[in-house]
Amino acid sequence: MAENRKDNRIIEENRVAIELPGVPTSPDARVINALTKDISLGGARIVTDRLFKVGSSLRMTLYLSKSKQVTKVRADVRCVRRIEDGLYEVGLEFQHGIPTSALALISHLLENCRTSRRPSKPKGGPRE
Repeated sequence: MAENRKDNRIIEENRVAIELPGVPTSPDARVINALTKDISLGGARIVTDRLFKVGSSLRMTLYLSKSKQVTKVRADVRCVRRIEDGLYEVGLEFQHGIPTSALALISHLLENCRTSRRPSKPKGGPRE
């Protein structure tokens, strides 16, 4: 059965800190830890000991190990599967602030700017 995904997934284990809603009683009281199994521009598959409802919206921090970057994202829970007692695999779809179409246009324009630079014309007219 072929998967119908628009983004390529990278199998990669990264730390994820999911922020739970509400007023925290301590800095760590409202954070659930998880690990990514795979990740793409459109979403991620994570493993956690917390059961989330399909349709839930999550705020999280991704600690991207290979690039050593930290990024905050919002994601919607698209699917949940119990993999063993007390452990769940959760499929997430990222909710990016900039629409994908705008990102594609920005990327396209930047690429075209690099490849089609024209020499600038001298100011004033030709010298005689």
